[in-house]
Amino acid sequence: MTEQAWPVLRQGNTGPDVTALQYLLRGARDQWRTLAADGVFGPATDSVVRGFQDVTGLTIDGVVGPATWQRLTDGTTFGSTVRKGDQGEVVKAAQTELLKHRDLKSSTQVDGIFGADTDTATRRFQDRVGLVVDGVVGPDTWRQLISRTGG
Repeated sequence: MTEQAWPVLRQGNTGPDVTALQYLLRGARDQWRTLAADGVFGPATDSVVRGFQDVTGLTIDGVVGPATWQRLTDGTTFGSTVRKGDQGEVVKAAQTELLKHRDLKSSTQVDGIFGADTDTATRRFQDRVGLVVDGVVGPDTWRQLISRTGG
């Protein structure tokens, strides 16, 4: 499996990785739940990223690089590991990435419910990129989902 690099995101970036980032941040702390998951890395996202970096002991620079991505997706900093039966913002982040990779077919499937479609899509993605096919979006699957370009 080819080693993939985490994307570096900062204020001004847009797209599905920003949307996934926003959902992950919304899922990390209740007080960040009001952050819009609109795919635009603006001042509000920058502020929440800095807050996340602060509470997790990272360098506070508002830049989402490898260290910030790893904390967001390590499954231990907060509950970022999701599987069938789970619900919430982190599931929406996984679904956003699965949609980016066309394993989910429609934005209506980004509903925060890790049901059969999301399980199938996760397994399809894991198989395609050479991961253990277990239907669990944990650290290895997150890294591949976020670091690979869509399509």
